[in-house]
Amino acid sequence: MQEPRNLSWTHYNKARRFPLMFDSTAVSRDGLFTIPDDLIVSLYLSCNVSGTHDDPGLFYIGELTYYHTGFVLEIYYGMGDAGQKVAETTVDLSSGTMPKVVQLLGLNPMILSGLIVLGDIEGLSRQPVGEWSFDPAATMLDPFCIRYVAKELSELYVQSQGQLLGPFHGTVTFEEGENITLGIRTNEDLNCLYPTISGSMTEVVIHANTPEVNSSRFRSINGVFPDETGNITFKGMNCLDIRPEGAHTLVFDDKCAQPCCSCTELVPIEEKIKEITSSMQQLVTRMGLLETQYEFMRSSLSAVS
Repeated sequence: MQEPRNLSWTHYNKARRFPLMFDSTAVSRDGLFTIPDDLIVSLYLSCNVSGTHDDPGLFYIGELTYYHTGFVLEIYYGMGDAGQKVAETTVDLSSGTMPKVVQLLGLNPMILSGLIVLGDIEGLSRQPVGEWSFDPAATMLDPFCIRYVAKELSELYVQSQGQLLGPFHGTVTFEEGENITLGIRTNEDLNCLYPTISGSMTEVVIHANTPEVNSSRFRSINGVFPDETGNITFKGMNCLDIRPEGAHTLVFDDKCAQPCCSCTELVPIEEKIKEITSSMQQLVTRMGLLETQYEFMRSSLSAVS
């Protein structure tokens, strides 16, 4: 037996309800299964601060499937029947011993990852085999276990015309191409911070969060969060072509709406069109005059006859 002076925080947790809340019952909905106090002695789950799981008091153990050679533990978020699974882990007990640490795998881009420190197998071995579900109040996790982190973008890729370009690092600049105008709007009031388009050009609107003090990272683009490695991929669809220009610049081009000639060539063409239009108007006027003269001559000949 270990001396009391050598007992750690996790040793003491074998005799108490943590990482569940102190008033949790740890009993399944049907009352047939109880999560032993010595099964889980510590738990850590990281969550994206920009996500929708912003209440650390709504995480709980939603399901536990126990079989003699292992068990599956699932973490849920929400209240009542609205709870949804956000992370899970599978523990192998085929060797007859309990592993010390297992990893929690996030099933949602907002849930990054986590760790579970396991205790003893004795308490679990006395429980019945089966799939057990729990109410949030029975297995609510201590908010201390939930750690919010700012998930930043690490790389930027561009997919255009079947080609994947990148990765891009550092400062990325979006530059207007032919018939493209970039606009910036805040997520709160959608006020344009950059001149909007005129005519029939294509507009690419970039939504930005309200600037934060001492913040050197951005968390999402148009409500899209990065993947597990911090990456977001841009895709050029149909007429939109996205291509790199330099080390930190992306150019958006609208291939379908490009003019057939440059502005320099367009000026003389417009002048020629105006000249042809004027000639056509003169021709219409001349035709009207000839028609009047014809009617006058026809009437005069009829009178003579």
